[in-house]
Amino acid sequence: MRRAFAFLLLLCSGLLQAQAFAELRAPFYKAERDGQLVYVLGTLHVGRADFYPLRPAIESAVTQSARVYLEIDQDDADVEQKMSQAMLCQRPCLKQALSESEWNALAQRLGNQEAALRALERMRPWAAAVVLTLGDFAALGLNAQQGVDRRISQLAGDADKTVGLESAEEQIRLFTDMTPAEQKEMLAQWLSMSTRERMRLNQQLVELWKGGDADAMHAWYKEMEKRHGSPSVAESFERKFLAARNRTLVERLLAQTGGASGPFFLAVGALHLGGPEGVLALLKQQGFQIQAE
Repeated sequence: MRRAFAFLLLLCSGLLQAQAFAELRAPFYKAERDGQLVYVLGTLHVGRADFYPLRPAIESAVTQSARVYLEIDQDDADVEQKMSQAMLCQRPCLKQALSESEWNALAQRLGNQEAALRALERMRPWAAAVVLTLGDFAALGLNAQQGVDRRISQLAGDADKTVGLESAEEQIRLFTDMTPAEQKEMLAQWLSMSTRERMRLNQQLVELWKGGDADAMHAWYKEMEKRHGSPSVAESFERKFLAARNRTLVERLLAQTGGASGPFFLAVGALHLGGPEGVLALLKQQGFQIQAE
């Protein structure tokens, strides 16, 4: 009887685990060309404990791959320090960048908390938008320390096995080179939405990622920009942050892998994968056959 009970427990555990994997697919693809194999995973840069373990197919692909390519090396100890330095200025620049009504709207959204406002007022507008967005994700239990990229880096294990396709300086320059209008647009989008609307959109993004369809995530992004962004700034943002970087990521990946068979593993933000200028489309243009896994 005890053996039967233990077997039932084991069976139920297996079924629950299988259900969890079924609910969290993540955008995961196999790209093949002339005997070369590249696994491609679209990640979220935030995460939480119930995301893990990822599907067995994903985790085993990481461990079996000869090299794992990420947007940026997750073990680079200087990244956070460099980013913090780039986010701040010596004067209260955020308050100066916003109109009085915009600053008052921000203060109201933050419940007029003096400590929070003091922390933000020396941030550049893009930095404030990033911090506020991370705060929204934190309200959903998601944080950067449990981001999917970090999970992939941990699974890869050996530091020599992981390669960052972009440098910290390149990623930081994406923000610091933004025009004042583009920086304000990032913050204006956050201010234009109610807390409920922001939570709803963030939850939608997480659910779409769990569903594993890169093109659906790209369509969600385009719709969000259409509803909440200035068309000219949205076009500039997509060109700089997605399209141009997608080309660079693919070019550097192929230069690194050469003609070697692999397998190799590429993990980049999920919004980089879908659409006509996404990583998957660019790999197809290079002769790869793409298959959802």
